[in-house]
Amino acid sequence: MIKDDSIVRSLTLVTIACVLLVPAKAQQRMVIHVDDVKRRTCPSVECGVIGRFFFGESVPVYESLSGWSRVSGYYSAGCHEGRSAFVERGPSACTEANGIVRGELAEWVRSEFLAEDVES
Repeated sequence: MIKDDSIVRSLTLVTIACVLLVPAKAQQRMVIHVDDVKRRTCPSVECGVIGRFFFGESVPVYESLSGWSRVSGYYSAGCHEGRSAFVERGPSACTEANGIVRGELAEWVRSEFLAEDVES
């Protein structure tokens, strides 16, 4: 019998921290089936463009939402003075409306530009 609850609490916190630090696994891999697909900071054409994908590139799909697919994990948006250093075009504000939460963003593309990856 454990007399000290602090050990149990410490082990619980360590377990929770380990679960939170494990990166999300992609649901599946897809292939870009058109050329020059914009990668955006959120699932909307109103969000900033952070790069492009080209025909034939294989991407992981982590989730889909209203015709959009998230194709990256969340990572630092490089926010400085309220703007993301990674946005090439469009809105660069480090705001939830632009898909940047607590200084992190993920990459989104329109799902219609993706096709099944027959090699995965």
